[in-house]
Amino acid sequence: MTNVNTLITDHLDIWTTATEAKPSSGRGNSKKTGLYGIQKLRSLILELAVRGKLVPQYQNEGDGSGAVAKLARKREELVKQKLAKTAKKLDELHEGDFPFPIPHGWSWARLQDVSEYIQRGKGPKYADSGAVRVISQKCVQWNGFDLDKARFIREDSIEGYGQERFLRDGDVLWNSTGTGTVGRVVTLPLETDDRLVADSHVTVIRMLSDCPRFLEIYLSSSGIQNRIEPTHEDALVSGTTKQVELNVSTVLALPVPFPPMAEQHRIVAKVEELMTLCDALEAQTEDSLKAHQTLVETCLATLTNSQSPEELTENWNRIETNFDTLFTTEESVECLRDAVLSLAIRGLLTKRYSPDEPASVLLEQLFQSNMQTANSRHRTIMSKIREVEPPFPIPPSWAWSNLGSLSFDLRYGTSKKCGRDDSQTPVLRIPNVSGGQVTLEDMKFGPLEEKELSDLALRQNDLLIIRSNGSLEIVGRFAWVPELDREYAFAGYLVRVRIDPAFVDPRYIWYVSQSRFVRDQIELPIRHGVGLKNVNSTELASIAFPIPPREEQKEVIYQIDSLFEYCDKLLKKIVDKNESIATLADTLTGKVH
Repeated sequence: MTNVNTLITDHLDIWTTATEAKPSSGRGNSKKTGLYGIQKLRSLILELAVRGKLVPQYQNEGDGSGAVAKLARKREELVKQKLAKTAKKLDELHEGDFPFPIPHGWSWARLQDVSEYIQRGKGPKYADSGAVRVISQKCVQWNGFDLDKARFIREDSIEGYGQERFLRDGDVLWNSTGTGTVGRVVTLPLETDDRLVADSHVTVIRMLSDCPRFLEIYLSSSGIQNRIEPTHEDALVSGTTKQVELNVSTVLALPVPFPPMAEQHRIVAKVEELMTLCDALEAQTEDSLKAHQTLVETCLATLTNSQSPEELTENWNRIETNFDTLFTTEESVECLRDAVLSLAIRGLLTKRYSPDEPASVLLEQLFQSNMQTANSRHRTIMSKIREVEPPFPIPPSWAWSNLGSLSFDLRYGTSKKCGRDDSQTPVLRIPNVSGGQVTLEDMKFGPLEEKELSDLALRQNDLLIIRSNGSLEIVGRFAWVPELDREYAFAGYLVRVRIDPAFVDPRYIWYVSQSRFVRDQIELPIRHGVGLKNVNSTELASIAFPIPPREEQKEVIYQIDSLFEYCDKLLKKIVDKNESIATLADTLTGKVH
C-alpha cells in the first residue's frame, strides 16, 4: 500500500489534470470540459475514508462492535417506548457479506441495526403554499441540499403524516427512483423553520448515532454508487436502466462499516477538510481553463479581424509562435475551426484571384437559370425575401446572395409514418443527418407513392437542413448528400435544398453553414422560444452567403479541407493525451480497492 500511496501522491499533479468532454447545448462550443481527475480525487478520498485509510486508529477510542451494541440497546429502548418500529428479522452478517476488509476495531452492521427509522416518504397532495414543504429528488443534489426546489403539501393532508415522517436535523436522504437521480444522497441540514416531509421517491434514514455524515460518506463512495446500476453483478437497485428502484428492504439490509464514534467524527472532519481543498483545486483549474480559453478566443479574434492578407500573415505569425501553448484543449481546437471558417467567408484563406468574370455575373446567370427551373412554391418563397445587405467586407470579385436565390428547389420532406419494413422506400430522418454528414445507420422506411418519391428523391450534392428540433444547437444544421446506392427520400422535419453545382458548389455552402455567421442568422431569431425550435422555408431562404467566383470556391473548399484535417489530427493528439492521463487516474486510484 505504501508504494501505491507514493505513486498516487508523486503523480498527483499529473493525474488530477485529467479532463473529459461533456455534451452541452446552446450557442458556442458543442462541448464543455469536465474535471475528471479531480472527480477521481474526490472519489479516492471517500474510498479511503470508508476503508479506514484516511485517518489513524487509536485504541483508546474503543471499538466499532461496542458502539453497534450500544446503539442496538438504544433501539430496543425506543421500541419499548413505541418511538421506533420493531426491527425486521434479517440474517446475521457473515464474512462473505463484507465487500472489503476493514481495520481492527471496526465492525460491520446492517443499516437497520444502527438506525432509528428507515422509510420512503409519502406521495403528497401538492399546494401552491402552506406550512409544510415536501422534499423531492430535485432537492437532493450532489452539491448539497436545495430547499428552493421543495413544493408544499395541502393543509388538509398534514394530519395523515405521523410525527416520525417530519424530517429532523441529521436525517440522511437517499434518492430511490429514476435513472440519473437514484443514488444521490445528502445529510439534511435543518437550518429552517419550515416543517419538512419527504415524497415517495426519497428514502429517509434516521441514524441512532450522532454522526450521520459518516453514513452519507459511505453511501457516496464508489463501492456503493457503482452498485446503483441494474446491470452491476451485485446491484442494489432493481428494474431497468430506464426506471430503477432502490427498495427499502435493500436499504435496511445494507451492510455498513462502523468505526468507533470518535473515529467517525475524525473521518468526517478530514473528508470535509480534503473536499474543501478539492473545491479550491477545482476552482483554480476552472479559472485556469477559462483564462486559457479567453486567451485563445482573443488571439483568434485578432486573426479573424484581419483586413488584408498581409495583416493576416502578421497576426498568424504571432499565434504560430505560441501555438503549442494555445491549442491544448478540445475547446481551443473547436475555436480554431471557427476561425478557419470565419477567415474563409471573408476571402482571407485564398490568394487574390483575377477571375474571368466576378461572382456577381455568375450569380445573375444562376438566378436566371433557377427561375426557369423553380416551381411556383419556390417562386413564392423568393418573392418574400429581401436583397442581402452586406454585413462585412468581402473581396471585390465576390458577391452576396441568399439561399433562396442560390437554389431552385427548397422542399419539406414526407409526413408519412415510417417503420422498419425495408421493402418500402428508405427515408432519412434527423438522426441520419444531425452530425452534418449523411449516415445510413438505423434507417426507417416509408410507403411513398411514385409521385411523392419522384419529388423527394435525393441526389448527390443535395443539402438537407434540420428545420425543427428541441435543441437550438441542432436546428438549422446542414448536411451534404453524397452519392447514394439507391433512391432515398427524407422526412418532414428536414428541408432539401438543391443548388446547381455548375454555378455554386454545395460543399462550399455546407462549410459556410457551419460558421458562426450563418449560425447566428439561424439561432438569434428563435433563441427565446420554448419547446421545439423551428426555422421555416422563408427564413432558410433568407440566409445570406458570401459567394466567391466558381474557381475560387474550389480553392476555399481545399483550404478548409486541409485545415480541418490538421484540426482533426491536433484534436486526436489532445484526446489521446487526455485519455492516457485519465487511464493513469483510473489505474492509480483503483489500486486502493
